[in-house]
Amino acid sequence: MASNSKQWSSATPGYIIFLVDQSGSMSEPYPEKGNKANFTSMVINRTINELINVNMAGDKVKDRVFISIIGYGNPAINEIRSDYISKYAESPIRIETGKQKVSDGNGGLIEIDVQNPIWLEPTASQLTPMGSALEFAKKLVEGWMSKKPDNPAPVIINISDGLPYPDDEEQKALKVSKEIMALSCSDGNPIVFNAHIGDSNAKCICPESVGELPDDQAKFLFEISSKVPDSYIEAAQKQSLAVKTNSKGFVSNADPETFIKFINFGSSGGSDKR
Repeated sequence: MASNSKQWSSATPGYIIFLVDQSGSMSEPYPEKGNKANFTSMVINRTINELINVNMAGDKVKDRVFISIIGYGNPAINEIRSDYISKYAESPIRIETGKQKVSDGNGGLIEIDVQNPIWLEPTASQLTPMGSALEFAKKLVEGWMSKKPDNPAPVIINISDGLPYPDDEEQKALKVSKEIMALSCSDGNPIVFNAHIGDSNAKCICPESVGELPDDQAKFLFEISSKVPDSYIEAAQKQSLAVKTNSKGFVSNADPETFIKFINFGSSGGSDKR
């Protein structure tokens, strides 16, 4: 039985799809980066930069992963970029100077100046067609697997602050997420992970049951998340994420570093590149 354990390589690259909620509610204030849209773009930009770094061989970026960034809500579905990782390395939109906390080697943190490549700009406008975004992602996954049936199973990471809207998008998201998880290739089924940027202080990391969740938005995103494959547990432990036997790939209201760890874990998974 396939187990989502095939490692990325230049011969058999992985495929990650970031689905980004760009609806109007993403302009709401958020403790980090001012608002939810700014926070989301920061997380994805940092994740792509880390993926570039872990796929370096000397001064060359190895094309071990293909990444699609899909926005939804402004005004509908927008394929922002789809490329191999080396192309992201070669051509960010711009470079931004910022601060980042790093270990001081003695158990503390220090702040250093860093040059941050930007591939995704923050956007927040209109509705939340999450179901349609998942339909679009499903077509991308089907196209990828038809051409590369022996590659690692694709991973979809959806980042949102809540429920799909209008209402028919909610049932569509439930239906299509299950259809995606039922697809298969030689490595197993595609994976759907969800990251919830909520309004509550109730943090939840990779829960096992819906009863652990604080609100309807979190419960919905939990329902459309895959169970964490056994082969991903070691990757989770490397990121200090407490993944249990029946954990789903879902996080809610995490602090920035935990949120980024979860995205890194979801995007690297069984690749054993971290």
